[in-house]
Amino acid sequence: MRIVTKFQSEELEIIKIYISLGFTITVEIFRDPEGYKSLANNSFPQHDDLLGIGIHKHKKESVKLAINDLRKLM
Repeated sequence: MRIVTKFQSEELEIIKIYISLGFTITVEIFRDPEGYKSLANNSFPQHDDLLGIGIHKHKKESVKLAINDLRKLM
């Protein structure tokens, strides 16, 4: 597994998590006054309409919640 930051600014960060060949999870992390909001989707064509959501005051927890939500939907 490899994690790569693709874009980073004050309000938005996009990371890609490479799980295996052909399978990646993309997480968009937004900063707002309440903390962080993360949106996670994956590279599987049959799951392209699934979106995991995570909201937390800490960025790392927000990302974990979004990925776990996506996994439940899959």
